[in-house]
Amino acid sequence: MGEIAARPGEESDGGAPEGSADEAAAPAPPPAEGPGPPGSEIPEPVDDVRSHDDVVEPDGEAVPAAGGDAGDEAQRAADQAAADLAAVKQWAAERAAAERAAGQAADEAAAAQAAADEAELERARAEQAAADLAAVREWAAQRAAAEQAAEEQAAQARADAEQAAADRAAAEQAEAERFAADRAAADRAAAGEAAVLAAERAAHQREVAEQAATAQRAAEQKAAAERADVARAQVEWAAGRHAAAAQPATQTPVEPAQRTPRPRPTPGPRARGASAAPPPGRRLAERPPHDGDDRPGRTRSRRRVVLVAALLALVLVAAGVLVTLRLTDRGGSTVAEDAEQVPDAVLPELSGPGPVLTELSADAPLPDPTVLAGVLSPLLAAPAIGGGLSAQVVDVATGQVLFDQDAADPSTPASTAKLLTGLAVLTTLDPTDTLTTTVVAGSTPGQVVLVGGGDPTLSSTAPSTDYPGAATVADLAAQVGQALGGQPVTGVVVDNSLFTGPLTASGWGADDAPSSYAAPVTATAVDGARVEPGESQRSGSPGTDAGRALAAALGAPDVPVELGQAPAGAPTLGTVESAPIDRLVEEALNASDNLLAESLGRQVAIARGLPASFDGAAEAITAALTDAGLDTTGMDVHDASGLSQDDRVPAQLLVDVVRVAADGSIDHADGLLSGLPVAGYDGTLAERVVAGGQAGPGTVRAKTGTLLGTNDLAGTVLTADGRLLAFAVMADGTVGSLTAGEGSLDVVADALAGCGCR
Repeated sequence: MGEIAARPGEESDGGAPEGSADEAAAPAPPPAEGPGPPGSEIPEPVDDVRSHDDVVEPDGEAVPAAGGDAGDEAQRAADQAAADLAAVKQWAAERAAAERAAGQAADEAAAAQAAADEAELERARAEQAAADLAAVREWAAQRAAAEQAAEEQAAQARADAEQAAADRAAAEQAEAERFAADRAAADRAAAGEAAVLAAERAAHQREVAEQAATAQRAAEQKAAAERADVARAQVEWAAGRHAAAAQPATQTPVEPAQRTPRPRPTPGPRARGASAAPPPGRRLAERPPHDGDDRPGRTRSRRRVVLVAALLALVLVAAGVLVTLRLTDRGGSTVAEDAEQVPDAVLPELSGPGPVLTELSADAPLPDPTVLAGVLSPLLAAPAIGGGLSAQVVDVATGQVLFDQDAADPSTPASTAKLLTGLAVLTTLDPTDTLTTTVVAGSTPGQVVLVGGGDPTLSSTAPSTDYPGAATVADLAAQVGQALGGQPVTGVVVDNSLFTGPLTASGWGADDAPSSYAAPVTATAVDGARVEPGESQRSGSPGTDAGRALAAALGAPDVPVELGQAPAGAPTLGTVESAPIDRLVEEALNASDNLLAESLGRQVAIARGLPASFDGAAEAITAALTDAGLDTTGMDVHDASGLSQDDRVPAQLLVDVVRVAADGSIDHADGLLSGLPVAGYDGTLAERVVAGGQAGPGTVRAKTGTLLGTNDLAGTVLTADGRLLAFAVMADGTVGSLTAGEGSLDVVADALAGCGCR
């Protein structure tokens, strides 16, 4: 027990053992890891500090330290503990400092980051504010520009309106002045014509008087000559009687029964101083005895009566001849004044005039359907016609279908729909009916109301430049002026209430009304709603235009014109009538007048008790065709003119309409044919003819139909063999130019006209 056993890890060679006081005096190395701040380490703590007085043996029993080494060991342990404690404190201080530094750095970093974030936020806010300000400025600039543009546009619109009003006022003033000038000129012309007629009448009377005086002088001279002849005859008779008395009595007198009447003495030339002698072969004893009325004085009286009667007859004949010659000369006679008269001329015997149009021969050969198909099929496949083709050809006399290509399929009819409207009008209304336009008194003194009757042909000129036989505003104004008795006109109201519903139909384009071919459909219009008579451009306000025309004709072009309704029971101031219905149908077909067709369609609706609107007219037209016995399957129309792109009609219905108009099976339907344009002559076919084609003059009569991508043709054609055919060709998929599509259909019609097809 005298030696101290070596501790594990210590060497016993007498050197300083591990863990000596020198090492204990040095700070313990910090651990590799610890919760301290970066760069600091926590020294490993001393778990159990034993006094160096005891040595622990393996069995756990303490072994007393040997001698004085125990005190040194204890001192070293204390020093080590103090050193460890100092190290721990230092570490704790360093760690606290490090933590404070780290916290301060973190705070500074956080503050810097916060400052940076705040700066970034402020920068973003500044940028956003700048962007917002720029956007606001741009918006303000745009709005200012828009407002300025709007102001300029409004100013321009006002200027245009003022200019238009000024132009209209000037035009109306010019029209009024022209009307007044025309009327003054007409009055002057009438006065001049009256003066001329009066002068001619006076000259004629003078000539008649001179002729009568001349005839009277001639008659008096003739009477004097006859009296002289009578006196000579009496002298001759007395001389003869004296000579007879001197003859022997043995001469046998002639019995009264054998006597012949004495011929009237005929004076002849004789020499001066020659004695009168009886005519050769005449015996004086043959003079008939006188009765009581055959005395010479009585005979002279009778002769005077005869002479006076002859004179009067001669005067009357001369006057009649003079009047006849004058009337003949005024009628435009081309006989020269010095023309030689031929009294013995023999005129040829004239017979009655023959008919201008003759009936078609019932024996004309019928085209063979197979041959006809061989002719038409290649023509109908022309590239310009495109797809969507339907066609039909029917013999009018027999009704036999000669050609059919999808004729039951509905297609866009375009203006060929006017054929349906025309037939509906002619079978619903009396062809002699007219459309009435009326003016009645307004609700205030001097105010007049123009009540539209659906007549768009009412003319602002006299006569009309667009519609032959149309009623005129001048006639209407003359009646109104007379009815007002000099009361000044203070205003014009236009009553369009006869027509209802929208002013344009479904399927019409935005640019269709107004345009050069259509206008809003109103019950009142003048000149077909044209802006100016004779022009093609239509107006967007037909009613007020008609009111202004009436105001100008009444001599009050500056009075207000407005739309309204006539007061109930207002007295009538004037009325005018249109041309007959059948004439209006002809005009609508020949010129393809859309507004006139729409107005006529509404008349059919009114007659059938339906609204006078687009829908009412479409329903009425369909019902009228059905009542006429036609099959309207597939017919779906939305207007009366065919301007709507939504209209659908099969080709076979168009052919049926044309056929019943041509064969006379429906009363008054023949009026449809007289309105069909004639190829190369008039209407919408005036400029459409195949140069050098087979169709003769007047052989193709058909209604045209044209819309964008649509070309139709339906009508009649007279073949080269004299057979009348009804046909319809509808192509609503044409490509290329308009003239190419029309030309392709013209070629088809020309081929039909020139086809014997047998």
